[in-house]
Amino acid sequence: MDKKLALIALLAFFFVSAFSITSLAEEDIEWVEKQDGTTLYWGDTVTVNDYVIKAEDFNDEGQMFISISKDGEKLKTSPLSAGLEVVYDDRIKVYAQEVDPNYETIERDGKKFKTGNWNPYAKLDILIKGEPEFDIDIETKKDTYDSKSTGDNAIDVSIKIKNDGDAKAEKAVLTIDTAGMEVLKGKTKYTLGEVLKDETLEPVNITVKAPKPWEDTDLNITAKITCVDVRDEKYEDVGFKVIKIEKKWGLVISKLITKNNHMGKPIHVLVNVRNEGLCDLDDIEFKDSIAPETHLQKDAVLEKTLSLKSGELAERVFEYNLIPEKPGEFTFPKATATFILPNGQDGEAGSNNSEKVKIYGPEISVTKTINKQQLNSGDELTVTITVKNTGNVDSSVTVTDTVPPEAKLISGETSFKQIVGKNSDSKTVTYILQMHKEGEIQLPACKASFLDLDEYSGEVISDTPVVYVGVPISLEGRSEQSEGKTDSNQEKNESSVQVQDENSEDTPGFGPALAIAGLLAVTCLLRSKKT
Repeated sequence: MDKKLALIALLAFFFVSAFSITSLAEEDIEWVEKQDGTTLYWGDTVTVNDYVIKAEDFNDEGQMFISISKDGEKLKTSPLSAGLEVVYDDRIKVYAQEVDPNYETIERDGKKFKTGNWNPYAKLDILIKGEPEFDIDIETKKDTYDSKSTGDNAIDVSIKIKNDGDAKAEKAVLTIDTAGMEVLKGKTKYTLGEVLKDETLEPVNITVKAPKPWEDTDLNITAKITCVDVRDEKYEDVGFKVIKIEKKWGLVISKLITKNNHMGKPIHVLVNVRNEGLCDLDDIEFKDSIAPETHLQKDAVLEKTLSLKSGELAERVFEYNLIPEKPGEFTFPKATATFILPNGQDGEAGSNNSEKVKIYGPEISVTKTINKQQLNSGDELTVTITVKNTGNVDSSVTVTDTVPPEAKLISGETSFKQIVGKNSDSKTVTYILQMHKEGEIQLPACKASFLDLDEYSGEVISDTPVVYVGVPISLEGRSEQSEGKTDSNQEKNESSVQVQDENSEDTPGFGPALAIAGLLAVTCLLRSKKT
């Protein structure tokens, strides 16, 4: 009998203890309200954090029956009255603010009856168990570290931690992954213990040794916090910071180019090289090239092979002058270097970004045009001279044209001197000739000399239009000079003259006549032999 009583007492003790522990755990849970006074009528549902709460039924005694489901599975069904609550697995809590049968009662003969308009509802608060969540911010003084710099040998890392979740964390542990970098100060694991909701901890500071890679390398420093909540459920949060470690070798090529260049003046180019890396470099092959629309003032070697020790400077690897050929803005190419690194990898380097250099000056062209190409003796011919400046500097231009001996000046001027502005400004002069000699006549070229305020000068000439006075226009003249337009493109002029020379012997109609005459001569010769 005594043994039975002792067993009953022991079971009662365990039951009370288990109940007390469960009650204590429920009291320690930090609930987060997600819905406040949500109204559910009979059959209505509301979803909170994937949990579906449904008003299953009501009775006329101020009670409702609710169900809690998740992923299509009904987890719990329970009656609920105003002022009471239902909890499922310490994860979700439903509290009833009000349960209203919402029907009308009528009284007849001292008896009460319900009407048919019955639409019960409940006003519910829905709460979810709060969870700890850490905001982890990893900071370094810089985002990029140069392994060639003495000041970048060590990297200071500061880790800031805050529990910005909805519940306290217990047994929190911080683990730091330094991406393989050696720890010089501090450690990679810290026990944080209990961290309350909204609590910010003192920063955790460590110092690591920067590596010296052969190539630019991104390293990811991570900080992970593991913890549990009051229900001993595990949580994990991670923060990270990516830093860049620049390679330990480096070749700096400086290409210096004079600025504000002007036509007629040389552009000075100087290339210096410095080995700023931690290793020597042997048999470095350097190459440079000149900019477009320029040429070397005198011959220069633009390929060279050198070896440089760590920290060594080589001055005047290349030095030369360029003569600009036209004004404008041009990109000067990089000077380059190729070599083999001590670890056997290929290396290459280039000078500072390709530079755009502006060259100032006028760019003058002159054209000579005629209003017609076929005319009779005594007819008048209108000649137009146009000067254009496509450069970026104004210029004084003097135009001089010549009247051919086969013609006489009737009106107008054959020369002028004017300022022609930059950016495609143009000036035009027109005069009239009277042609008094027949034949194919080539008008002389017009000359235009120019001078700008920086004393850059030069001379350009036009093409030489051809007119036909009293004679048929040739096929060559029709195709090449139909508009009588000329310009200062010498190459085009020479090709045109060459075509005219090649075809000048082939006069229209002369080829067939010569063939017939030859055929008759041969026939007569054969007849004389027969006789």
